[in-house]
Amino acid sequence: MKKLIILLFFPYLIIAQNFKIEHKVNDDKTVDFSYKNLSPNSITVVVNFSFLENTLSPSRVVEKVSKPEGRLFTLKPMNTEQNIGFNYSYLFFNYKINPKIDNKFVYILPYEKESVMYVEELSYLGSTYSEKEEPKGWKSYSFSSDEVQKIFSVRKGVVIDVVRDYDVDTTKTFTYYNKMNSVKIEHSDGTIALYSGFNKNEIYVNKGDMVYPKYNALGQTVIYDNRKKHRINFSLYYYSTKNGLKLSSLFKNDQVENIYITPTFFQNNEPVELKKDFFYESDYNDKILFQNLSKRQIKKYKKGNLIL
Repeated sequence: MKKLIILLFFPYLIIAQNFKIEHKVNDDKTVDFSYKNLSPNSITVVVNFSFLENTLSPSRVVEKVSKPEGRLFTLKPMNTEQNIGFNYSYLFFNYKINPKIDNKFVYILPYEKESVMYVEELSYLGSTYSEKEEPKGWKSYSFSSDEVQKIFSVRKGVVIDVVRDYDVDTTKTFTYYNKMNSVKIEHSDGTIALYSGFNKNEIYVNKGDMVYPKYNALGQTVIYDNRKKHRINFSLYYYSTKNGLKLSSLFKNDQVENIYITPTFFQNNEPVELKKDFFYESDYNDKILFQNLSKRQIKKYKKGNLIL
């Protein structure tokens, strides 16, 4: 039986040539569905079967994938003497939607150990400048210093986006400014960290790079405006379906929203929530540094080798 493939695309989705699903009919009449993902970020894919015959598979299958390629699922025949009949379409969203967040994870402040930066909380100005509602759990920090600072990731992750397009204007004072060079990192639990405020000529990572806290710097800060402060903005969030919607019912982008997280950072040998308008020194110990790293990765890290 011929297959029918319909690709549906939304703003959260990657372009067609970066992700595709293939299927293979095996000698035992089972059908393997596999994928190829050329984008560094995770994907949530929804496969919709408009016709199924000789199998007990549900009509909608949802999978979350983070590797470049692999198997999605297998259809098994009820009658092993007959082929499975099927037509299907699929849609896919960037990132893991409704991920299982590691709420106990303790983050490391994103600058060099023993360096001190001033922490402020940023108000959500989207409602003022673009009539957007404040996202759930909104929390965003600004780390500032009188000196240039190297910025590191707060935990292990994969670089999924880099913007190095903007020059700074030190002749003005900005209350709201969104043209900032940035690095976006996806973590293993599906959370995403956004770092904004880099010198466009001093960003050291690219899409697809694996990064580790205190191992490889993301880049350097730059003076933000005429106040002569070096500043980096930081926020942590994940994607969720709205109003408890099940992933199996997901079919359009306005059913998805950002949920922001208030992280805890390592300070004085314990996890703390940052206070606004306060100075914090970056610190960590081995237990915090090596969270969710394998023994092999820890061994290579300590030797200063590149960790893949």
